[in-house]
Amino acid sequence: MKRKALLLALIYCWLGAGCASSAVIRDAQEGSVVIESDGSDRAAVEAEAARGCGFYGRSASLAKSTCLDTLCRRQRVEFSCSGPAEHTATHSSAWLGISVDDISDHLYADPPGSSEVVVSRVFVDGPGRPAGLQVGDIIESFNGRPVSNARELVALKDEVRSGDQVAVGIRRSVGRFNVVIKAQ
Repeated sequence: MKRKALLLALIYCWLGAGCASSAVIRDAQEGSVVIESDGSDRAAVEAEAARGCGFYGRSASLAKSTCLDTLCRRQRVEFSCSGPAEHTATHSSAWLGISVDDISDHLYADPPGSSEVVVSRVFVDGPGRPAGLQVGDIIESFNGRPVSNARELVALKDEVRSGDQVAVGIRRSVGRFNVVIKAQ
């Protein structure tokens, strides 16, 4: 049945009736990432999972996939995050309520073509939102230390504990400023 549904979905896409797709992280934790996909190819789904697990310094491996409609065009794909954690098991990693990406050649790159860390998601219930972070913000510093890529930011974030106040230097189209996030 799944093979027939997949074949129908491919024909549907080939006929031009709906190949636009997306893969979105719905939940990201240190041990797992959940992606919802609306017709995205496997590479796009895996890239989102790698990004979600990568924020915790881990790699993603497929755990389970569930069809959300009869043709299996919409899927919920769960990945487990494995590998060495960036911190020891004696303390939990602080949560800032944001996702970030390494971006080059984006609208605000300074200088153009430079690699920078951009906020790609601000969780509604996370501490980044009340601090004023927005999608598209460029993170230039974290706790007074310059940041040039997402891996550096993850390493700095792992030094933060729940309850700590974190100064984040950002650049937005309106200028540069600092926000303070109370880590959870």
